[in-house]
Amino acid sequence: MNKVLSVRFAAGGVVAAAALTLAGCGGGDSGKDNPYGLEEAGTVLAAVSTDQPPFATADKGGKPQGFIVDLTDEVAKRLKLKVEYKASAVPAALQGLSSGQYDLAASGLGVTAERQKQVSFTKGVYWSTTTVLTRKNSTAAKLTDFSGKRVGDITGAVQQEFVKSKMPGAKQVQFQNQNSAVSQLLSGNLDAFVVGGPDADAYLKKYGTLKPAVSAPVDHATAMAVQKKNTKFQQAFDGQLGAMVQDGTFLKIYKKWFVEAPRPELVKIWPALGAQVGQGAEGTQGGSSS
Repeated sequence: MNKVLSVRFAAGGVVAAAALTLAGCGGGDSGKDNPYGLEEAGTVLAAVSTDQPPFATADKGGKPQGFIVDLTDEVAKRLKLKVEYKASAVPAALQGLSSGQYDLAASGLGVTAERQKQVSFTKGVYWSTTTVLTRKNSTAAKLTDFSGKRVGDITGAVQQEFVKSKMPGAKQVQFQNQNSAVSQLLSGNLDAFVVGGPDADAYLKKYGTLKPAVSAPVDHATAMAVQKKNTKFQQAFDGQLGAMVQDGTFLKIYKKWFVEAPRPELVKIWPALGAQVGQGAEGTQGGSSS
């Protein structure tokens, strides 16, 4: 439930550590020992929202896993860096980037103009949809059917604006994490929950009493966020993502977590994906492991 973890996770293993303090941090040092200007030389301090299947969840031991985690770990390995994950809700993660608490928000984040005032984003790693989840006994089938209904969304998520602008008359109910919202939907205390398409797919597989009432495309990429001042780390991260696209590693990780082929909008961001998708992305075996 977005509880702060007191355990740090290094890429490839779990390392017990004391609570993070800012004293003695690299503070953006760009010397020989810290070429990427990280808060701690050699280590990426990454906030992760672990209720975002299939982008990021936690295994039984509390260790982060998912599409975003796999991408982050691979980038870090190629840059010869460690990753230390700390569970955080998205608003706190974005604030933590601004205050120098984190180097990276390792979650599936919608790239919006409002967020870009506060942080910078990596190049897009996914192109999503928005889904309105309901229980199977609901008759709602279009966005205007939710007037007067209790519709849940996550505080700070891009879906909040979707509910406000596209679901006229809906009674907006905010939650701090997705698991709480889904629980309230299942119990009948919510009429609908608006969430990203991949997250919705994971919940549909897990709960047979839910269904997608409405699905709509989005107008922005999904990416990770970095400190606005740290262009060196952003460029290094994007460079390794590009290398992963070129050598097929990106698509391999993508197939592990998603069944559908990358959308054309994502291929436009990474043209090298085009040929790879045409050669065998259709009918990939995979999907969320949650």
